[in-house]
Amino acid sequence: MNTPSQTASAALPRETEKFPAAAIEPWWKEVWLRHQVSYDALQAQRPSSEGELRHELLFCLLGGHGVSFELASSACEVIAQLGPFGEGWTVPTLRSAVRKELSKAQFEPLRRDGSLRRYRFPKRKAEVVSAAAKWVRMQGSIEEELAALAGEGERREWLCGCPGVGFKTASWLLRNCGWARELAILDVHLLRAMREVGLVGAVSLPRDYVFVEETFLRWALELGATPGALDLFLWDLQRLRPPAAAGVNASAGAAPPSGTRM
Repeated sequence: MNTPSQTASAALPRETEKFPAAAIEPWWKEVWLRHQVSYDALQAQRPSSEGELRHELLFCLLGGHGVSFELASSACEVIAQLGPFGEGWTVPTLRSAVRKELSKAQFEPLRRDGSLRRYRFPKRKAEVVSAAAKWVRMQGSIEEELAALAGEGERREWLCGCPGVGFKTASWLLRNCGWARELAILDVHLLRAMREVGLVGAVSLPRDYVFVEETFLRWALELGATPGALDLFLWDLQRLRPPAAAGVNASAGAAPPSGTRM
């Protein structure tokens, strides 16, 4: 696991510094308030059960790294049918079975010609899923382990022991499953939004993860937003905008709530 550095980056505002005006006024607060109720309602109200946690872990492992939300969802449904966390699998047999399924042209979203897609990284993701499944079986119960840890940071550190899981994936899993409220899922969408309003500059992840996260949490506080709801809103907003769009023009592209963050 790559642990984010504890050395502050000069690109991030210190607690004693004021936030850039673009980050808190005038239009960010207006746009956020317009969508706040919808996004607050999407936040998990209870911690997920063991079965839900395992399914979400599988989804997270199959997502990211250029894999779209829709493709990851489709692949997750197919691989879940294998029962990858069951005791009957060895690492080699599960790896082979997952790779075989991921190599088939059977996934959505459909291509322009109406055909189903292949998954992008069948070999690599088969290795990750099979190693993670072994780790889960060795732990016994993700739910019980998370419940035994009092702090969100401790839960994230523990999850990072799972193959294929770093700070972003662990935060993603914990937030989606209601086991964390004050963690950020730092990806290209969130970083783009933070750069546009001047909150971060030339940062590097995972080195600067903790400090970018702290800056995002301060931004949420300034806007009167819960971190999870603001994060999901920004993810939706950025996904539906061309990368060059910035500033007040983004308000016109405010997205309908998707309900699921990846």
